Order: sequence, then C-alpha cells, then structure tokens
Amino acid sequence: MKVIRHKNYGCAMTGPDEDSVWENKFYWSFYELSNGEIITLHCTENWKNNKFIDSGFDYNYAKQELINGKIINYTFGEAMPEDEEGMSKEFFEWFESQPPHHKIENYKLPNDEEISCVKEFYDTHIEKNIKSYE
Repeated sequence: MKVIRHKNYGCAMTGPDEDSVWENKFYWSFYELSNGEIITLHCTENWKNNKFIDSGFDYNYAKQELINGKIINYTFGEAMPEDEEGMSKEFFEWFESQPPHHKIENYKLPNDEEISCVKEFYDTHIEKNIKSYE
C-alpha cells in the first residue's frame, strides 16, 4: 500500500483564547491510498507557557455514511498551497460539514496497515507547518 496523493493544510486552528497559559495547535492533512481510501490525519499539539508538552494523532476515513443515509466525503480541491485564502476556505468547507460521531452509521477507524502507511508518509514527507499538495 502507498500514498497516491496528499494535501496538507498545516495548522488550521489554534486555541484556547489568549488569556490561557495553554495553547493547542490543530493540524490537518489528507491522504489518498492505493486501496482507494482517503485518510484524514489530525494532529494536536499541546503547549503550556510556550513550551511543548505533547501531541496526539487521530486517523479517520474521510468518507462516512450518516444514519440518515447521506454520504459525507472529502474531495481534493483546487486550492494550491501558496493560496492561503483558498486553502483556508477549502479546509473550513470540509471541516464545517463534519457531523458529530453519533450521527455516523457504523463508525470505524482505518486499519493498522492504512495508519502505518499514512504515518510513514507523514514522518518522511510532511513538514507540518508547510502547506502542500501532491
């Protein structure tokens, strides 16, 4: 299995408000695999007083069927990495379309082989702060 193409949106969001000693940085990227699946990788970094504390990775299928039968899916858009506004618009259109987990029919996570493939590609080819599309 291999990554056919990917799109990295970089740090798409941060939080909480500026009065907190904590900062969370949220990174998103998408990977089309040779088996036809598109995997979403969401990385969260946790910082306290400007010091890195830890990070976590979540892997999900980009295509989900809702309990009402509607299909929600990510499609690779036309926005290119140098187009900050276009990349942001494209990402948030997808993000705002995401349903709560309880509305997903038969929610399941990517298998170990898919996760390993994406993780290896991410570790080797992705610079999390640099938007990319290949």
